[in-house]
Amino acid sequence: MPEQVLPASLEKAEAEPKENKPNAQEPPVKEEKDILERLRDNTPNSILAIVALIIAGGQFNDAIDMGSKGWDLIVSNFSDSPSNNRLSEIYIRASSGILEETFGSPVYTKMSNGEMQIKYYKDKKFILSAITSNDTIDAFLVFPKPDFVADVKYHAGGNDYLNSSFSSSSNESRATSNIARTGNYYIEESEGGRYELLYHSVGGYSEYLSPLSAQQLKLLADYNDKLMMEENTQGSLSKLRQQLSPNFYGYTTLDLESLAPAILTKLEYELITN
Repeated sequence: MPEQVLPASLEKAEAEPKENKPNAQEPPVKEEKDILERLRDNTPNSILAIVALIIAGGQFNDAIDMGSKGWDLIVSNFSDSPSNNRLSEIYIRASSGILEETFGSPVYTKMSNGEMQIKYYKDKKFILSAITSNDTIDAFLVFPKPDFVADVKYHAGGNDYLNSSFSSSSNESRATSNIARTGNYYIEESEGGRYELLYHSVGGYSEYLSPLSAQQLKLLADYNDKLMMEENTQGSLSKLRQQLSPNFYGYTTLDLESLAPAILTKLEYELITN
């Protein structure tokens, strides 16, 4: 059979290399690459490894969803924002129902003065003690864990309140203390704060949150003795405030005597935290 001869035009077409036509999938690939680069910069290697395996199986959307949930988990575990956001929902004279809506059921409850309830709520970063009456929040105290950076910008002591001595961060208007086996503490009401016309800023030091040094305990005992004996406390209080920094804070419409029962005793603190 005679050899078949192709037309010259066809021979030329076969000889020339085929041009790479634009790939309609390139934009999505670039978009996927950008998303992956962002995930790689903000996600631990263990999560990235799982993402890579899922992508290899062709489940790109599942991988992105998993990476996003993993990042949210990291934020909730290692950031103070979720805890501060929950605290921002709680304010004086709000309905007491907001406490359960925000924190769930209280971990501990007790009565005070017959009419008021003191309820304690547990967060990963703090313990909240709230005094309520007539379905309204009258006062609350926040007992932070050591690694919690609480948002106190509206407190009379300002942003650095929990990192400074009482004397350098605020001016006290009233103060009281307790020296007892149930727990040693000092608490004061401070002048100022954004909402001072609505309620008072308070703060204090509780020994079960962090131990007192021998010098601090001596100063607290000296102030407490003068307070109990109704002697002049100005000098002893000034020395105490210079050597002590607050380790809890809060807000109240109640006087300090009514607020004092909301401060956990040592045994109550151990019961809630253990």
